[in-house]
Formats: sequence, C-alpha cells, structure tokens
Amino acid sequence: MSFKQNEPQQQQQQQQQLTNTITGNTNETQETDHEIKGRGKWAKGLEFLLSCISLSVGLGNVWRFPHAAYTNGGGAFLIPYLIILFIIGRPLYYMELVLGQFSGRGPIRVWKCVPAFKGIGVAQIVTTIYITIFYNYLMAITLYYLFSSFQNPLPWSVCDEQWIPGGHCPKDNQTNPFNRTWADLYYEHNVLHKSSGLDDINWISWRIVLCLMGSWILVWLSIVKGVSSLGKVSYFTAIFPYTVLIALLGVALSMDGAWDGIKWFFTPEWSKLLEPIVWYRAVEQSFFSLAVCFGSLIMYSSYNEFNNNVYRDAIIIAVLDTCTSLLAGCVIFSNLGHLAKVMDKDIKDVVEGGPGLTFVVYPHALSTIKWVPQLWSVLFFLMFFTLGIGSSVAQVETILTAIKDEFTSLHQKKGLLAAIACSLFFLCGLPLATDAGTYVMQLLDNYGVGTAVFFYGICQSVGIFWIYGLRRFCSDIKFMLSQRVSMFWKVTWGFATPVALIVIFIYGNVEIANSSQNTVGMPAWGTGIGWALAMVAMIQVPLWIIVTIIMQKGDIVQKIIGAFKASPDWGPISPKIFQKWVEYNNEKKRHSMGYINSAFTSDNVINSKSSSVQIIKVVRNTNNSV
Repeated sequence: MSFKQNEPQQQQQQQQQLTNTITGNTNETQETDHEIKGRGKWAKGLEFLLSCISLSVGLGNVWRFPHAAYTNGGGAFLIPYLIILFIIGRPLYYMELVLGQFSGRGPIRVWKCVPAFKGIGVAQIVTTIYITIFYNYLMAITLYYLFSSFQNPLPWSVCDEQWIPGGHCPKDNQTNPFNRTWADLYYEHNVLHKSSGLDDINWISWRIVLCLMGSWILVWLSIVKGVSSLGKVSYFTAIFPYTVLIALLGVALSMDGAWDGIKWFFTPEWSKLLEPIVWYRAVEQSFFSLAVCFGSLIMYSSYNEFNNNVYRDAIIIAVLDTCTSLLAGCVIFSNLGHLAKVMDKDIKDVVEGGPGLTFVVYPHALSTIKWVPQLWSVLFFLMFFTLGIGSSVAQVETILTAIKDEFTSLHQKKGLLAAIACSLFFLCGLPLATDAGTYVMQLLDNYGVGTAVFFYGICQSVGIFWIYGLRRFCSDIKFMLSQRVSMFWKVTWGFATPVALIVIFIYGNVEIANSSQNTVGMPAWGTGIGWALAMVAMIQVPLWIIVTIIMQKGDIVQKIIGAFKASPDWGPISPKIFQKWVEYNNEKKRHSMGYINSAFTSDNVINSKSSSVQIIKVVRNTNNSV
C-alpha cells in the first residue's frame, strides 16, 4: 500500500507513457509516421507479383543465363545451377521478400535488425549502380537492333562493305570466307566497332549514345510516378516476353540441327561437376536470375501490405524464373544446333561465348526466318528491351528508395530525384558507347557485380540466420503470415544456404586466383580498376561495422554487443502493427518461461521505460486485488 501512496505521480506518468505507446504517440512512433508518409503502396497484390516477375524474369534469364551455360559446358552447368537454385537461390529470395514486407523499409534501413550490417545495404546500392549502368547499355544496343530491324533485308543477314573486314564482299554476297556468321561480324564491326583492348579507345558511337539516352528517358518515364506506375508497367513487361520466346522456340525447332543443340544443352559432362568454378558461376547466375542480394526485392516487397501472402508469391516467381531460364536456353541452344549444322562445327565452337552471345545467335536466327523476318526481329528486340526495362526500373527505384528512406522529405520529389539519377547514370554510361565499351562492361560485370554479390549473399545469411536468429526470424514470419515455417526453410536457412555459400565462395576464388588465363584486351591496370570497383562496394560492409560499433555507448564489449543487437525501433513500420508485434513477442515469452516477469525481458520491447510501466501496472493491479 505504501508503494501506491508514495509514488502516485510517477505511476500516472508511466501509465501515460504506456498509453502513448499503445496509441502510437511516442516520439519514436511519430518518427515512424514521418517515415511512411508519402511512401507508396502497391495498388494490388497482383501488381507486386508481376513487378517481381518482370524484375526476376529479365535479362538475367534471357541474356546472361545462355552465355553462362554455353561458357561452362551446357548440361554440365545446368545441374549445378538447378541444385544451387534449390538450396541457395530460392531460400535467399523468400528471405528478402519477407524482410522487406515485414519491416516496410528499403535495403539500407531494413538492417535495423542488425545495425552493424547496414553496410550490406549501402554496398548493394553501389553494386546496383554498376548493374543499371551496363544494363542500360545493353538496352541501348537492343534499341539499335530494334531500329535496324525495319530494314529490308535485315542488315546483319548480308555482307556490307562498310563494316566487313577488308571492305570487300563476295560477289554472290552469300559466301562467307571468314568462317563466322554475318550477324557475328555485324555485331563486332558495325555495332561495337570493337577495339583491341581497354587501352585502345579511339571512337564513340553517336548512334549508341542516342539509343542510351532514349533508354534512360523511357526508364525515367516508367518510374516518375513512383511505385504505383511500376505496377501498371509490369502488366506488359511480365507477360509479353513469354509470348515472343515461345513463338521463337517454335520457329527454331523447325530448323535442321535444332534438336542437337537442345540435346547438348541438357546432356551433362559429368567431370565438370567436380570443378569448383562451375558451381561458383552457377551461384552467380542464380543471383542474377532471381535478382537476389541486390536490394531490389527488399525494396519491392517493402511496398506490400503487411499480411500479403509473400510465401505464395515467392514460390510462383521462383518456378517461373527457372522455367524462363530453361525456355531461353532452349531458344538459344536450338539455334546454336542449327548454326553448328550449317557451319559443320561442334556446338561449343560455333561462336565465342560471352555477353555478346545473345546479339549474335538471336539475330542470325531471326534472319533465317522465311516469313517476314523483319516482323519477328522487331518483336524479339521489343521483347528484349521490355525485359531490360523491367529490370532497370527496379534497380533505379531501389537506389531512389534507399535515398528517400534516408531523407524522407524527398518522397514528395520523386520526379526530380529520378531525373537527376537517370541523368547521372547516363553520363556514367558514356564510356560504354566507345569502341572499348565491351571491356568496360566486363569490368562492371565481373568485378563490380559477380564477386561482390556473392559476398553480400554470405553476409545476409550470416546476419539474418545466425546473428538476428533463425528462430526469431521464423517467429516474425508466423506473426506476419499466420503460418508456421516448414522444416525445409529452417534447414536451408540455418545451415545449407550459408555453409554452401561460404564453401563455394572460398573454393571458387582460390581457383580463379590460381588460373593462369588472362582476359584478352584487358591490361593490368584495367584489372586493377576492376578490383577497385569491387572494393568500393564490398568495403562498405566492414566500414559500417566499425562506424556502428564506434557510435554505440559503453565499453568496447558493450559497443560490440549493441552494434549487433536489433535497434529498439526494429519491427513493422506501421505503429499499430508494431505494437501488436511487441505484444505477440511478450505473450510468447510468457508461455515459454512460465512466469509473468518474462513479459518484461523481451529483446524487442519498445524501450526500457515501457517495460517499467508494464511492471508497475501489474504491481498496482496486484495491490488493488489485495
């Protein structure tokens, strides 16, 4: 009774604090309200699903997967790729969708769950900048081919003295003395004007520059209205490519040798399965195919309604992504089989592997179509550009979301911010329009993206599953989706995914370091620039760990613990849902520990003052009953 009489004013103040917490009137909640003010939402769940499809089912499937499979042995690459998708790609995909939807935050602020790992989000933004620069370069080349497709005959189907080596075409204009297709020569000498190396820059293509500008303008128009406009664009970007790919496959299968190419695609060379580099490339490709570890998926899902069935979406998208890669592979390899038949070569020797494979095999295949090849060519390159813009829009929006989440006033200036970003990226992409552009793209792809994204995958897995905690993460999913997490996800998240990533990363990089092969046209200083690009991105992770530790209070041990412990305001961004989540965690603690004080020891109570208020409230009720 003396407790009640001596501290009535303190109890009233603490009662008011508890009331403010529940009703969302604390300073932290006011900041949260400010964070979500002006932040868009998907108009429909279908728009989110289609946008994720257009992001994940994009250039990574149609452009990168075929050349990765061709370079790494066809069927020998396919088996590791499918296994990696199962134990690494899909678990990471589902994890990222959950993180974004649960928190309602972009790729940087989502790391309030493990503040020391904020650098992962920063690094992903840097890498996304690299990707969006060279993706739009690919889109510029696609526009170049699209405009050229209106010519009769198709310019890459016949010899032209303006771009043929030596400047003289055969008299019949059909015989090819170079043992290479006209499409191959057209791409190298007319589109790229490819130089001998990165140190041999002599020329810039004004046509590619104009196409690059057009590409960026279309990207800006697609994102200028924010996430609501992305949903509308996705209805077209997610569906149209399948129509064209299926039609092209039907045409390809009617040609001689097509089935030989598909057989080569699905027939593994078993000895290659023992090479770590094949598994390493399979992991890289799974990241590109599903668009995981770039921050884009976290950004997209952060605009979802809190209870959206993201599990269903993750399964649908993962299956579609795999099917699209296989479909694109069948289209490419059926045409490679036909080329091998015509040129009397082995399939692996028909063309050079690499990023340009798509711009050699597809144009040649299109030129062999007897029924209005111009129409088929326009449809294909329109489809290819559609895939590119679906990916590029998501990448730019990821960068903008990270900026807007840090500076919330910019949510009201989406159009201006997007215009500034697109203009800067256009300028950064100009070196790609030179005759050494392919070498610049190799630097961005191999160093700025490949190794770095692998590193992010490891950091994300360790941060969420081992530091934040697998049990805690599964509990959050159950609260959000009202369903338990199956054993498959627990095993892959808790063990298989992080361990497989670490092992493959170590063995793959050891093999790369021991390789004596030098990239043609890449001088030593160019390789140095490539590693510098990678370091600018990856250094963000340890840098922000150090900064976060320094910013904590207490001695060094307390600083380290504080840096790796979830922030007090970590949780759903909506104040009402946040409070329900706190109560949900407290209730679980009560049941697991068996006594009421467990309600006050949760790691995720709002703050120590709120805990004290609850203690006093219980004590007061107990005294009243006495």
